[in-house]
Amino acid sequence: MARMNFRMMRTKMALEVLTELFTGHMFELGNALSLTLKTGSEEPELPSLSIGINGDVMGGMKAPIEIGKKRVDIAYVNPSPIVTMAYMGKGFYKEKLPLRALASFPSWDRIAIVVSRDLKIKSLFDIVNKRIPLRISTRASGVHNTTYYTVSKILSLYGLSFAKIERWGGMIEECPHPGSPRRGESIEKREVDAVFDEGIRRKDGWLSKALENGYEVLNLEPKIIRTLARIGYQPAMIPKSRFKNLKDDATTIDFSGWPLITHRWLGENIAYAICEAIDARQSAIPVDDDLPLNMKSLCRDSENGPIKIPFHPGAIRYYKDKGYL
Repeated sequence: MARMNFRMMRTKMALEVLTELFTGHMFELGNALSLTLKTGSEEPELPSLSIGINGDVMGGMKAPIEIGKKRVDIAYVNPSPIVTMAYMGKGFYKEKLPLRALASFPSWDRIAIVVSRDLKIKSLFDIVNKRIPLRISTRASGVHNTTYYTVSKILSLYGLSFAKIERWGGMIEECPHPGSPRRGESIEKREVDAVFDEGIRRKDGWLSKALENGYEVLNLEPKIIRTLARIGYQPAMIPKSRFKNLKDDATTIDFSGWPLITHRWLGENIAYAICEAIDARQSAIPVDDDLPLNMKSLCRDSENGPIKIPFHPGAIRYYKDKGYL
């Protein structure tokens, strides 16, 4: 390896300091990251590279658009079905976007439509027919949140909307994340009639708490799931084997995966180098799973890390070179 010049030293130093700073103070610091490495005349081998993580744009429905328009080169999108939707040009997206996968990080999850057993309803259609003024806990609106979009889309297929429920006298409690303390309190005190959200993976999470406190999961009807599948979502089950207070498997849609994506114009060598970097730093990379990062799981479609778009040729070459594919 060639000796670093002084500019390289300063850049490497800054990256190391920022990594350690965030590791030690992540709860005080923000989590939106925008980073651009610009190529100088002395380093022509790799192009400039722009990375966007989280924030109002890169943490929501607009992230695939930023990638597809080459305004950003690399981003995470959660969950995988949103990437599929963008690649297909369906739902939120008005055109097909030329997206490619670099890796699919595991994060098992589902959308859960949960209501109080006291309501004695078996479908969201019952809420429409009876015009029930539900008190609902769900995700925050105001930005292009992937969860809020998905839940709103599901409701629309039943002829429902949050605004309509409020007109009936209902109430919408918006939470910034699934594990919000406010949500836990609302469930325990029975201050809400329903919870529509994802983030159900953890056994001590909001779904387990709801099942313990008199709530149940509604099934999405087959025709609703078929409609959602046409725009990129995948049918899935919430298995009773995973939740001790769930009486039966529940039919819903998948909300798994953290795909790391790019656009089709990214150079093959830089895509290869990104996968090589993931491999080299895998012990330091946190994943939303109970197991250590497994490189073989990053490059193939799986239950925890579904991926329905093509992998970048540079990524494929790396995974094959190392025997992961």
